[in-house]
Order: sequence, then C-alpha cells, then structure tokens
Amino acid sequence: MNNHIDSKPYLIPLLLIAGSFLAKPAVAEQPALTDTGFPVASVFVGGQDGYKIYRIPAVIRAANDDLLAFCEARQGGDASEIDLVMKRSADGGKTWSPLQVVQKNSDFRDLVAEDVNEITIGNPAPVVDLLDPDHPGRIWMPFTLENDRVFVISSDDHGASWSPRREITQDVKKEAWGWYATGPVHSIQIRRGPHRGRLVIPTDHRLGEDGRDGGDLGAHVVISDDHGQTWRLGAVDETYKDGIGANETTVVELADGTLYFNTRNQLGGKPGTRAEAWSRDGGDTFDSRDPQWKAFRPSPAVLDPPVVQCSLLAASDNLIVFSGPDQNGPSGPGRSDLRLRYSTDQARSWQDGPLIHTGPAAYSDLVLINDDAVGVLFENGDASGKSAYQRISFARVSMTKIRAASGNGR
Repeated sequence: MNNHIDSKPYLIPLLLIAGSFLAKPAVAEQPALTDTGFPVASVFVGGQDGYKIYRIPAVIRAANDDLLAFCEARQGGDASEIDLVMKRSADGGKTWSPLQVVQKNSDFRDLVAEDVNEITIGNPAPVVDLLDPDHPGRIWMPFTLENDRVFVISSDDHGASWSPRREITQDVKKEAWGWYATGPVHSIQIRRGPHRGRLVIPTDHRLGEDGRDGGDLGAHVVISDDHGQTWRLGAVDETYKDGIGANETTVVELADGTLYFNTRNQLGGKPGTRAEAWSRDGGDTFDSRDPQWKAFRPSPAVLDPPVVQCSLLAASDNLIVFSGPDQNGPSGPGRSDLRLRYSTDQARSWQDGPLIHTGPAAYSDLVLINDDAVGVLFENGDASGKSAYQRISFARVSMTKIRAASGNGR
C-alpha cells in the first residue's frame, strides 16, 4: 500500500516448479520508446490478469541476473482487496513473464477481524542476499498485512517459489506505532566494512493503534545480521515535531560504507518534500550532519518531486541515481514527469538527469541491469489523461545518458 496517506494459522504459499515457471515464454510486447526516447515495456497494466489496478512497484536483480518486478495487484484503492504479485524478465527488462501471485490476500483470512471484508497486503521491500554462505542468492521479501503486521518470506530459486510466511511484528514494531509500512522500494545488503552482509530494510511508521493512519510520522530501519533468521529495529526517527514528517524511505550504501537515506516528507511545506540522513554504523542510528536537525534534514532543492515515494540506487561507486516525479517538469506541479537525478560526489550534491516519461507518473524503483544500464520501474499514465496509475512500465537508461542529461558527460 502506498504511503499511507493516499490511502489505507499458516499460509500455504503458491509454490511453482522453478523449471516450468522459468520456461514459460515472455508475453510482453517488445519495448517501444518512451516519449523521451528510452526503451520502455509495459509490465503491469490495469484491467489485465484479473486485477483492476497495479500500484507500488519494487524491482531487484536476482543472483541469476533475472529482473524481478513486484507490485500490489488491487481491486480498488489503497484499502481494497490486494495481492502481492511478480513478473520476471530474463533479457534485461525487454520482455516479461506471465504474472505470478506471490502472496494472496485470502490466505490471511484467519489473521484479520471478521468485519474486514477486503484484506490488504503489500509494501514489497525485496532484497537479494548475495553473502549468505549457506544460501547464496536467497531473496528476502518483507511486506505488511493491513499496514499493521509485518511478515517475511524467502526464495532460494530466484523467485520461482516462496517459503511459508513468518511474522516478525513483535521484533520490529513498537507498541506506540499504528500504521506501518516496509519500503515500498528495494532494500539493500551492506557490502563493505564491519557490517558487511547486513540486510537493511527502509521502513516507516505512524503513532497510533492497530494500523491507524493519522498520527505523527517517523522513519525507521529494520535490520538482519544473520541472513534473515532474525530481524530487529535499527535507527528510529522519533523527532515527530520537527517539521519533517519522515515517511517512505529509500537507502543506498556509499563508497566508504556509510548509508545514505532519503525520505518522503509527508508534511511538505517550507522544509520541502524530501529529507536526508546518514548512518555510519550500518543503520543503527540516523545522523542529519546538521545541528539544527536531529535525524533527517531537508534535501537539496534539486530533489523536487511532489509529496510521493521515490527511489535511490548506487549504480557505481561514483554514481548515485534518484528517481521520482518532477514538480517543475513540463506537465506542471503534481505527480507527473518521471525524472532521474544523479550525484557523482557521494550524495553531497545532485543534478537533474534525463526525463523518462512526460505526463502522469508516481511511484518508482530502480535496479542495476548491468555495468552500463539502469532500469526504472514506474507508475504512469497517458500524457493526455490524468491518472498516473494506468500501468507500471519498465524503462532502460544508460549511465552515459544519465550523466549527459545536464551537459555533464563525466
């Protein structure tokens, strides 16, 4: 489920035989070009495969180099009947497999109140564990039920089948918190330093009861130091009255092992719509690097989306990419004009990158396709329409074009 303002004993998982699933032919049409000139393929289209709308994208590259695109498959809005689904690309995002249901909402019937008629699951925040000596390439998928309870599942066959769900709510949620959301965006594994191998899940919460959406907002981090066997809370932003309503958060590891977090400021207004923080201890604490701010501080003005979820990707040691709508794009204010921004100095400063889509656009996620290409999975709609939620598309962008967009070809 999305941010949470725009909206709302045992699972038998859908286990697919890896060989037969992977052998299915891709069904998406060959990529066209976006109106801005980048190859793009429609991955999830509203009205197809039995669902009215697809929202909240997340994407990862599995250990076998397949791209896995996840989202919420909905029958309505943020608080409707929602499943968690996936599609796969074995050719770098050019074509995509048939839809696979990863978690079905009806399988949670025994965990919700009888008067809840439409069960919502979602907020995918997947991560690939490449450093697990016993299960190299295991995928972990944290997600939520009713934006209240937190679960994880895992896959040892690159997403072809998934383990039974495991609830971790008691380990990662404080009693004072109501609304809770993992991601929604890809999570990361730390590759350097004393916390090498740690899984880091960017997460957010609101004060309240039983998933209530309306209290003060804060970001926090969920951590595993034992390859997903146990999970715990890391850094928690409890500066609820500082003017920054930290919400959906994304994270990258910088070249020196420092973590850089960027969050949606749900309050918007004078401090801006984005805020940033750092962590030198692997996500155990937040550091604003500014005495005026205790956790997050306002981001540079070039990061100028509307109030919306955005994504970060460490494309290389000297290129950090940020994706999100452009409040000052050609379509004007609001959720439109999906643009990349980039940093070549470890997130100290940012520049405008290429415009990926003109017209309605909202949530997005980023993935490294190969050493020269970044993939953007994003919600969008026709330029002539008003909805940013007609489809979720995948665009391929070379790193050269990212850097060259502002005339800087370094």
